Formats: sequence, C-alpha cells, structure tokens
Amino acid sequence: MSHVRLTRLDQVPRRSHVVSIGTFDGVHRGHRHLLESAATRSGELGVPLLVVTFEPIPAQVIRPDTFPGRLLTADRKIDMLLSTGEIDLLVLPFTEALRLQTPEAFMENLHRFALPAELWVGEEFALGYNRGGTVDRLTAIGTGLGFPVQAVDRLVHDGEIISSSRIRAHILAGEPERAASLLGYPYSVAGEVIPGAQMGRRIGFPTANVVPPDGLVALPDGIYASFAYLPGELRPLGAVTYIGTRPALNSGNRLIETHILDFEGDLYGMQLQTAFVERLRPDATFESVDALIVQLQKDEAHARMALASRANLAGNA
Repeated sequence: MSHVRLTRLDQVPRRSHVVSIGTFDGVHRGHRHLLESAATRSGELGVPLLVVTFEPIPAQVIRPDTFPGRLLTADRKIDMLLSTGEIDLLVLPFTEALRLQTPEAFMENLHRFALPAELWVGEEFALGYNRGGTVDRLTAIGTGLGFPVQAVDRLVHDGEIISSSRIRAHILAGEPERAASLLGYPYSVAGEVIPGAQMGRRIGFPTANVVPPDGLVALPDGIYASFAYLPGELRPLGAVTYIGTRPALNSGNRLIETHILDFEGDLYGMQLQTAFVERLRPDATFESVDALIVQLQKDEAHARMALASRANLAGNA
C-alpha cells in the first residue's frame, strides 16, 4: 500500500490522479463511502488516488467561537485516512491565504500539480472563500480545465443523513450510541494516564485518569459504559467512565476517569484510549462516601449489561 503524506501541492508526483477532497473529520461511514468510490474509479482508470484534506479543520479557523469541536485529533484523522487503502495523502495547511483563495485559483493549482483525471467530492462539499466553490461551480471549473467532477450522494442511516455535524450533535447530547451508528465505530478519546487523588482506589473503584484532549467535541458530564484500549492488549476491556469535575470530591478540573472492569495494574504514563458506548446517568453529588459506593456498584452492573449488548463495537474504535 502507498502511505505517502504530503503537505504541498508541488510535492505531488507529476502524473494523472483521481483526486478526492474533503475535511474528513471523523472519517465516518459517508467519508469512507466517498473514498471507496474514488478508489474504485482510480483502479478502473489505472491511476493513483490522491486524497486532499486540510489542517486545521477550516471551521476551527473560520468560526472558532461557535465550532463545537473536532471528532478526531489531526494525527488520528490522518492515520485513519491512510488506513483506508492505497492512497497518497495531501494535508494542506489551512492558512489565511488558503481561506481567501478563490475556487478557480485552487482548482487551477490542483490541475497544474496533480493532473486530475477526475475529482470526487461529497454532494454538499464546498471550498474557497465563503465556501463559494459549490459542486456546481467546481463542475463548471473542472469542465473548463478538462476533467469531470463527481459528487457522491450522502449516506442515510435510520432516516438520518450521515454527516460530521450530525455526529457532533449526538455527542453533545450525550448519545454516543447514535454517534457510533453514523461514525461506524464508537466515539473515543485518548491520552496519557496521570496520577489522581486516589479516592477511587480507596473505595474499591480505581480509575485511570486522563485530561481530555483540547479541541475535541465534548460529551456531557456523567457516567458512561465504555471500552478501554490498552497498549499490548489484544482486545479492549470493559469499563465504566466518569466525565466531569468530580462534584462529589469538590474538584474543579474536568477529567476523564475510567474504571476498567476486572483489571489490576499500574497504568501511569501509558496511553489509554476510551471508547464511549452509552451514557448511564448524569453527574451527581452524594451525601456520603457510602452513598457514592452504592451508586458506583449500580453503575458497574448497568455498564456490564450495556457492554454485553454492544460487544460488536469492541473491535471497531
């Protein structure tokens, strides 16, 4: 497989390509459908597939105050794109100059360096200043430059269009199971396990604590059934995860605290990926430590049931 990662158009080998462009936040089922369609066409034409994306995500730059957050870190998005098949990947820095570029200028540069045989995009895709490069406009520009533009219809699942914005909405609403149905895998976060206050260990529920990565869309505070992915483990482990500021302990720092079921070991300094399956309840305060323990026991029982019914998600994060 080809796993070439480029950052400038002038680095692209001067030969014909099928080109697919997108933000690809989440690399969700719709994105993979687009990339599979483009890959099939590149095979038919006997030319490489060049996938073009942008970092940071344009919405992070254009509307930072209202953008709810990413579905994937930049590194994980790139890794997932490279894992989709035999592609060359061009990750263009989304600079102010690129934001202000006209669709015509972008397409002319693409034609000059990548020599597109065809351009494949999603039906709602747009590029250029003020998103002026709609599919219709790109099609007209492509015709003038001598290559067709193919727009792939968006996928629908259970009556809902698969899109990054819909997935973010489900995550913000505390619906990781709905997000997973559109993503094709459970929403997850990863980070280094850091020392905590040891309260969980003292009451029989030790946790691995991770600071949420900056810039990702945030699930609401609460308790979640989850899967924990540890280095060296062949399969994920069932877990109960807390997201919040620990009001029961009067803490003000937002953390992700994961109690891995039926596991003992020191995880400090290790990378832990937590995939969220179902929100069990909101965050809460308790009158006593004993009351907290009783609730945590209930949470664990509920989590085991939720994870048993969704075991098919375990290997997909």
